[in-house]
Amino acid sequence: MQKRLLNLKSEIGNKGKPLKPKPFTLYHAGLYDFSKLKQLLWEEWRRFALLLFNCRDNRHTLSGIELDGYKGRSDVLVFDYQKDGGVVLDYGFIDDLHAMIGSKAGRQFFIIAPAASVTFLEDYIDKGPVRYYILRIPYSIINELHNRDFEAIKQPVDESQVNDTVDAVGFDFIRQPKLECAYSTEKSEGQMMEYATIKIKTFKSEAMLKGASQLANRESLSMVMVDFSYDGEIFNLDKVYYAKEIEKNAWKVFLPKEEFKGQIMIIYLDIYGNEYREVKTLEDFTGSKQDQRGGN
Repeated sequence: MQKRLLNLKSEIGNKGKPLKPKPFTLYHAGLYDFSKLKQLLWEEWRRFALLLFNCRDNRHTLSGIELDGYKGRSDVLVFDYQKDGGVVLDYGFIDDLHAMIGSKAGRQFFIIAPAASVTFLEDYIDKGPVRYYILRIPYSIINELHNRDFEAIKQPVDESQVNDTVDAVGFDFIRQPKLECAYSTEKSEGQMMEYATIKIKTFKSEAMLKGASQLANRESLSMVMVDFSYDGEIFNLDKVYYAKEIEKNAWKVFLPKEEFKGQIMIIYLDIYGNEYREVKTLEDFTGSKQDQRGGN
């Protein structure tokens, strides 16, 4: 629906000149009262945030910056959105943080923040050898908060299932999938076209749902969505690659190089509706920036 609103035409049948849509907001509806959570004292909020993402509560400092704990062996910072009357997590915050801690953070650094306080869409930002992951606290519900069971809304794995969720009722806490990919280029048979290729090596849903953890590698992948001209703010869907199609191609996603219009955004969706987002350019597939890291 968001894509339709962003690509309205002046005539019936999607014809005529493009229309600029009026501003609209995309809401993610949840069941717990986020306003009550925002009333928590900072120490209660900080502990809630760490527990939510299975992080160890262990205050420590790095280059004079006070951090809150660890996720695995990686440092974790709980973003203080209440500071100075309310601040946002933007690119400038990441720049300033990296300028102070640099490579002392290791290869991974995690920042936990309310979804509404993050001004960009990417799930991570690369600064030199360090990848800063953003763990967003969404306006939704986890089973532990309300002590009740819920029905999982399954996302489609091929085009024939796209309407199956229309009448479904359910809710879940948004948890970013675990992803590891390799990026390269390949030419088609006959050398007619060249593709930027994503090889999905690992994809595991982290959803807190019964049976989710028993799914084999890549079984929880629903689809990969691509915006070939990402403007840094709005994801405008250009192409969908369903899991069944990707599996037939040896778990490779082929992106025509001619479709790239600057940077692109790629969204990997699991069958429970959880997303992993990344921004790439052609240089990531062909140049020195090639990377095989993924989410945790």
